[in-house]
Amino acid sequence: MSSELKSHPKARLCHIKKWDHFDGYGFNLHAEKGKPGQYIGKVDDSSPAEAAGLRQGDRILEVNGESIANKTHKQVVELIKNLPDETKLLVVDPHEDGIIPTEPELDDKQEKQNNDVNKKEQENGTLNLSMTAAELRAKLASKKKFDPKKESMDFKQKFDIVQKL
Repeated sequence: MSSELKSHPKARLCHIKKWDHFDGYGFNLHAEKGKPGQYIGKVDDSSPAEAAGLRQGDRILEVNGESIANKTHKQVVELIKNLPDETKLLVVDPHEDGIIPTEPELDDKQEKQNNDVNKKEQENGTLNLSMTAAELRAKLASKKKFDPKKESMDFKQKFDIVQKL
């Protein structure tokens, strides 16, 4: 029994063997933004992966007995392909995993901009939930306020400002 299986009591070992009449194992592998690790994407109906108990959304802990904790997507794919006709995946359902998705942290300026946009949208009674991140950035950029610190000033203008103090 692997060490991960002991620390994850709800982990499942899926031993997937290729079939002559089926191309590949029948599942996709991907990473999820804000979550550590590699996840099972679509599992094909009537596939070796489905027969072995693999489910969409499962998080992979080990491939063929080797932890994938610090492995890239490419390295995990290589581990799966190491054995030509079979692979053993130790997986856990993410709902039973205890892994909490992380949101990317915003700096104070981004947080203030988001709050300003949300406040204006609430005041106007409009809320655009279908806006992409790029569209939101463009919208925020178009609403940027004048920053006097970024304006170039000659020495005389600076001198006049200091004299007024």
